[in-house]
Amino acid sequence: MDARHRGAIALPVVVALVALLTGGCGIPDDSGVKDVGPGPSNNISSPGDVDAGQVSRQDAGEARQFAANYLRAAAGDMATATDRLKSFMTPAAAGRFKPTGSGLQVVRLIGDPLLTPGDNVVYVTYEPVGTLDEFGRLEPARETRRDTFQIKVGQLTDQSGLFVTDAPPVLPLDVKALQSSYVQHALYYWNTEYTGLVPDVRYLPKALPVEQRPTTVLTWLFNGPSSWLSVANLAKGTALKGNVPISDNKLQIALSTQAVTADNAEQAVDRLRRQLQWTLRPLLPTGTELDLKIEHQDVRAFTGDDYLTSNPAAQLGDDPERFVVYGGKIRRVSGQQWSVNPVPVLKPEENKDIRAAAISTVARRSFAAVVVKDGKGEGLRVATAGPGDQAALQPISGLSGTLREPVWAATADGSPDGAIGLIIANDKLYAFPAGKGAARQIPWTGPGSRITSVAVAPDGHRLAVVVDGKLFRVSLSPGGDAPSLGTPQQLRPASLATVSAVDVASEGWLTVAGVRDNQRVTIEDVSMDGALEGARLPDLGSKPVDSLSVYPAGPLDSDLFSGRAIARSVSYTSDNKAWEALSQPEQIKADKVAGPPANQPPGTVPLAPFYLE
Repeated sequence: MDARHRGAIALPVVVALVALLTGGCGIPDDSGVKDVGPGPSNNISSPGDVDAGQVSRQDAGEARQFAANYLRAAAGDMATATDRLKSFMTPAAAGRFKPTGSGLQVVRLIGDPLLTPGDNVVYVTYEPVGTLDEFGRLEPARETRRDTFQIKVGQLTDQSGLFVTDAPPVLPLDVKALQSSYVQHALYYWNTEYTGLVPDVRYLPKALPVEQRPTTVLTWLFNGPSSWLSVANLAKGTALKGNVPISDNKLQIALSTQAVTADNAEQAVDRLRRQLQWTLRPLLPTGTELDLKIEHQDVRAFTGDDYLTSNPAAQLGDDPERFVVYGGKIRRVSGQQWSVNPVPVLKPEENKDIRAAAISTVARRSFAAVVVKDGKGEGLRVATAGPGDQAALQPISGLSGTLREPVWAATADGSPDGAIGLIIANDKLYAFPAGKGAARQIPWTGPGSRITSVAVAPDGHRLAVVVDGKLFRVSLSPGGDAPSLGTPQQLRPASLATVSAVDVASEGWLTVAGVRDNQRVTIEDVSMDGALEGARLPDLGSKPVDSLSVYPAGPLDSDLFSGRAIARSVSYTSDNKAWEALSQPEQIKADKVAGPPANQPPGTVPLAPFYLE
């Protein structure tokens, strides 16, 4: 069974296998690497070479469009962003232009630029989205506000076309240019337990020459992970030595001696090459040999694709197993090859009085968590079993009041001792084990107090959380006496006034349900940093979406020109009914329930749809 699992993967023994990478040069000034200029492409993948979205001063003769183009001009190589903006300016304005702060200030325009007839000032109203730094990281804005750029526009007597005669001392970037002129590219870092890789999604300029891309992303990787992630960094002092050439279908990477310490050197080299292979995978043709040289050591060659097992998201299947709760029982949804199979883990006699559930399966073990009727209230029960086996449900203590849908954050083959589930009870977040035991509250470390939705990425370390109708991303650290959260960052999708539910759609995207300013309910996709949005079901009327379940798209399905993988399986609960988010909402009715007919009262409908994780 090809199934999804979260958080932990057994790291295979060190083997000389793996495929990848690309050649390049052209590196930041402080990297210590000599820039020898672009070389031949050698069939290196070229994401985004089509329509890099670059604009020039001569592209618009009308002042408002000219100002809009100015807000797109900074897209591309960060080192030359100031020069591109200055190319729009008169010599005098360019001489005065000294940007403050660091990075590109990504903004979302509110309405069209405004220009009063006879005036030379274009007014651009915007909301801040975040700051894009030289390493491709987008740090979300810390506040929501509206402000205005005033861009003075004029002409020169000896040259045609418009010029900027005065502009704010910042490097602005319209978020639309972020979407059109960059490709999302994930760097990979090991989780703190060294059991799986965690993606750190960055923005790679499409205009960056193909030959420079491998060196660029490796420079970013060695600079370290984004601040919001709780992951293991590379060894201190890890750096490139020389350029990263590719020839005869071999990619050659030379690293400083600090890249691998003497302790557990073989295991460290194996982890490192997997990290490099995953980080460079989208850029390279299949079958490329990785020649890795650690300073003063022999070259090690890796071919093959065994590195894929180090990323939990790569284990995602194409056609997930679908379930609903119908008449208090977990039932499969018809129309799939496994619709005739029994429900995993649960004994048939214990499949009753259930309101919501989560089931996760890895190669040799399955995990189930179910919310059940418990006297006058609700309780949580869990079970774990081997392939094809069933197990008795065991109680989880320490929870009371209203329980929301559970989710498995970390599961692994073998012993279930390290498995961690998450559930919201009375608007607080709790962790629970895979066997009989007590739930432990995980203190919320951000603003607000009422938690209503939580989603876990396949890596088991990145969470999306809805608190007081607002959307946050935060990292989960499973170590210590109890799991803990890092510092949350609020995400601010432009289209949503409030958020009601969230789930993870891919390594770089979330699927989010909420209410627009016009009080209409919607489901849309939002990038993991909140900057980009994509419509899914734009108008669902006025009934709120209570919960979402998404089977994420895996990184191997990412689009070459955007870096985005789009989830195809989305379901949700609204108006006390189960729905699928297809091109239009489609209710999952009783006739979609697999198996023998159930003797249910009239009006009983499927609820709480979910996928085998």
